[in-house]
Amino acid sequence: AQIGQTGVTVAPRLYIGAGVSGAVHHRGGMQSAGTIVAVNSDPEAPIFEIADFGIVGDLFTVLPQTTAELLRLKEPEGSK
Repeated sequence: AQIGQTGVTVAPRLYIGAGVSGAVHHRGGMQSAGTIVAVNSDPEAPIFEIADFGIVGDLFTVLPQTTAELLRLKEPEGSK
């Protein structure tokens, strides 16, 4: 789905922007989110100006590590 001036506006509780620059037309569609997490390899990407949490790194490295950690945390205690 396209988010922004020519797309839709979203206001989820959590928005994760991975690999998006956060250009003005995109920001207009998602800046109402409750919490914004940005992942971008460019530390100067505009999305970091509005992100609540920012990770500077390659999304193909960051997202698999994040997914693995979330799955680990979701496991019931003693299931290892």
